[in-house]
Amino acid sequence: MTHLRQALPAAALLALIAGCTTSAPSSTSGPVEAAPAASEPITTADNGKVQAFMMRGTVVLGHESNSIQPCGSSQQYWLNTPLADRQALAQITRPGYQPMYGEFIGYLEPAPSEGFAADYDGRFNVKQINLISSEMTRGCHQLPHNTRAFGHEPGWVVEINGETASLLRPGQQRQQQAITGKSIVSGKQSYQGKQFSLDLTKGQCNDTMSDSLFGWQARLTWQGNQYQGCATLGASDITLGWAGSYQGISYINDNPVLTTTVTLHPDHSATTRYDYPSGDPSLNETGFWQQAGENHVQVIMTKHQGRRLISERLFVRKGKQITVSEEVVNGQAYSLGGEGLSLYKQ
Repeated sequence: MTHLRQALPAAALLALIAGCTTSAPSSTSGPVEAAPAASEPITTADNGKVQAFMMRGTVVLGHESNSIQPCGSSQQYWLNTPLADRQALAQITRPGYQPMYGEFIGYLEPAPSEGFAADYDGRFNVKQINLISSEMTRGCHQLPHNTRAFGHEPGWVVEINGETASLLRPGQQRQQQAITGKSIVSGKQSYQGKQFSLDLTKGQCNDTMSDSLFGWQARLTWQGNQYQGCATLGASDITLGWAGSYQGISYINDNPVLTTTVTLHPDHSATTRYDYPSGDPSLNETGFWQQAGENHVQVIMTKHQGRRLISERLFVRKGKQITVSEEVVNGQAYSLGGEGLSLYKQ
């Protein structure tokens, strides 16, 4: 058991104190919805457990570096793009590893132990390109945009903002229409109003006027006039409501023995800190997080005290409390005690 505690302090300690209480500082833990089993790997977005999300940032593409650094972050993730998009990406990539701005929909997984990607904080698997441009190098200095479509000859831009669609054309006043119906399914989005319809279809699109690649093709009908062009979805990450610090204290016979703090950062990096009231040095783990359903969040630690160790926890949320009953470490499941681990948002 000593070896397990050194390798995995939280899982080992909580297994030893099964049946003891875990609570937030100066609060009492209430009934908790049972967390689903996490004994199987949950590192792919295709199994329904991990929700793909929008990541925007500075992109560097080349033979030895395919990376994205999220806006406002120092983290760097290896960027794994679909094979079907790589030829189009090569056409807009400038030589010399020059930075570009990109927006991608995908999910995170641990970086491999070998190869060019091994030195990164994780690997971001791209399910779809939303936008990548070698011209918009200051894209991170702008707020995330809404869903919009655009084209040339004649020039036009239509933006979806809430329940309103706005059309802007050179030399003309902005026109607006209320959205009365919409349909959003995999690979296609449609919006309708009294005198307009907008259809977005997943597919590579280049507006021929810039060194940019877009992930959607657009067809617009507005007051009887028809337009074709490219489109991008809204660039906001809708999963950021999980970001913040969560903390809980574990007790044995009413004596605190361990404080666990999990921090989910806006760039999807995550840290776990274990503090011992006995005076033993704190232990630290780093990794990443992503939403895994409406009330579940997956937290994967990839390094323990700076050394590689893959640890998965699938927390369930109820109010400001998140709870997990099991941890998977390097593919092996460990129980976290009879009441599991409960943390409270600070």
